[in-house]
Amino acid sequence: MSTSQSASSRSRNWRWLIGVVTLILGIAIVAPLIWDAVFSGLLMVEVLRPLRPGPAMWVTRSPQETRVTFAGSQRMMEANLYTPAGGGRRAGVVLVHGVVETGKDDPRMVWIARLLARSGFTVLVPDFSGFKSLRLRTSDIGEMADAAVYLRSLHERVLPDRVGMIGFSYGAGPMLIAAADPRIEGRLKFVVSFGGYHDLVQVIKFVTTGYYQYGEERGYAKPDDYTRWIFLRYNLDLLRDPVDQAILAKVSEAKGWGSPGPGPAVPSDLTPEGRSVYNLLVNRDPEKVEALVDRLAPSIREMIDQLSPSRQIRHLSAYTIIVHSDPDPFIPHTESIALADALKRKGRVRLEILRLFRHVQPELPDTTLGTFFKVYLPEGLKVYRLMFDLLRQRR
Repeated sequence: MSTSQSASSRSRNWRWLIGVVTLILGIAIVAPLIWDAVFSGLLMVEVLRPLRPGPAMWVTRSPQETRVTFAGSQRMMEANLYTPAGGGRRAGVVLVHGVVETGKDDPRMVWIARLLARSGFTVLVPDFSGFKSLRLRTSDIGEMADAAVYLRSLHERVLPDRVGMIGFSYGAGPMLIAAADPRIEGRLKFVVSFGGYHDLVQVIKFVTTGYYQYGEERGYAKPDDYTRWIFLRYNLDLLRDPVDQAILAKVSEAKGWGSPGPGPAVPSDLTPEGRSVYNLLVNRDPEKVEALVDRLAPSIREMIDQLSPSRQIRHLSAYTIIVHSDPDPFIPHTESIALADALKRKGRVRLEILRLFRHVQPELPDTTLGTFFKVYLPEGLKVYRLMFDLLRQRR
């Protein structure tokens, strides 16, 4: 064989080898993308039909579930840990429940944790003491950061550069604040707020008066008296005077459980602190809310400030996915719009307002030709893109 023929043969061999390597690399890159695209469709069906067996179970294995305890900065914490079948190091996520007595064991939290683990995440679901006792407390913020620190420390199960947090409802606000904690800020890849809020004062305005506004968006929804008075009932310990606590406990008991009539008269021996709380809760004028909040005890005003992401997320840099329903009877969707606007200056943000949900629960209209094209198709695409975006955070 001549020298030129030998060189030509070697050149063909190299081209063939390069082609094979390129093909393998292409498959390695495209295959996960195709799988995520397909699995996003399965997740969309699951999310719109929660707490039922769904198609994700057909193509995945059940995750391993264990109870764990770990040392937080203030107490020993308990959590459920869900790890994908097959082991290995995976992306991790801390799930933050809302104000619910069942905490980490709430059926909805168990369902979403299992679904995320089937999707390839290692999932940590702690109990947060304040939320589980139906209270909003700043101590929960530290516990959420503790949970993220612990999850990142599980080096045999978690890829520490692919850890995120997901918060729901009233848990989403403190979760965003926790994500800006110096111990984990800059170390989280993503955070998801579903049905959360930006400014707690604006939430109080909505809960007490029914009015909401942000920019050109404004509206009204009849206030839910149950929410108003039950919140007072479980937060009476914020009042320092036992007489105030006893008086307002009777008021919240009568009004919160829907007793007929106006409820017991409020005695004149409420302290100024107790009276300020009562005046805020019975007010129906949105123009008076800020002034009434300013008259609250300094300790309560400080707590409101500390629980408001608007005042606490200056350093949040993780990719943020913000989801809200419209309408929402508990937290207006304008809070998520305000949150997205505030974070756009700090990093990547995705905002989706969904019409197939009511707060954090699916609420699907009757299926007709009209609703298919006007609601199901456009809104289903939103949910699908959200599922795909979330899955890509594993990569």
